[in-house]
This record gives sequence, C-alpha cells and structure tokens, in this order.
Amino acid sequence: MTHYGTVNVNASEATVALTVQGPDGDSEDIIFVIDTGDTGDLSLPHEIIARLNLPMIQEEEPAVAILADGTARPLSLYYAHVLWHGQLREVEVVDISPDPLVGMGLLRGSNLSIDATPGGLVTITELSSIFC
Repeated sequence: MTHYGTVNVNASEATVALTVQGPDGDSEDIIFVIDTGDTGDLSLPHEIIARLNLPMIQEEEPAVAILADGTARPLSLYYAHVLWHGQLREVEVVDISPDPLVGMGLLRGSNLSIDATPGGLVTITELSSIFC
C-alpha cells in the first residue's frame, strides 16, 4: 500500500493523512507533518491523545527528548494503532508537539518521496523486506 500526502502552499511542510486508533476502537483521521529529524513513530497533541483515550506506557525511567535547541524535555509516551501499509500497526506516541508529526521510526522500511513545490505530492511506499 502507498500513502499519499501533499506539500503545503508555502512548501515548508510535507504532510500525510493517517488513521489513528485508540484501545476502545475509536479512530481519527489526522494530518501529520513529516519530521525526518524525529526518530520516534508519532507525536500527537495532548487533546488528541485524551480524545482517543490512549494508554500511557509505564517505564522505570522517564523518557527524555533532546530538542533541536539542545534542551532536554521529559516525555510522556502512549500506545496507539495506526493504519500503515494496509495493516493496523502498534506504535509509540509522544505527547510533545502541538502539531501531529510522523517520525522516522514509522517511516522505517518505506520509501519517502516529496515533490518539494507548493501542492507537490508526498508518496510513502512500503519497501520489500529484502531492503529493510
């Protein structure tokens, strides 16, 4: 399966729409900005995490993110399911960003192509397992 998105009008963000599902089966179609600097799966605003009733991941030591400006920030991690390459996949969701973000963790095993022009096409295609 291939996912398609678009580059926004000012050509500064590539986006893709994904369906995210919580543990109760509730789901939302969400537009995500693709963030190749993010090593995680997904980042969601707290309001969406609460609306989908996502369960928190309990860890012995709290997770910490080192932001682009070098500051450290504690993270709250959650589980969700996302429809990805035709299958429901369990992912980690970080409550850190005011904008929904797709990170490189979710993109692993995929080819990402971006036509970097206003309204350009974003294409995410699953790679054959021999490449992963």
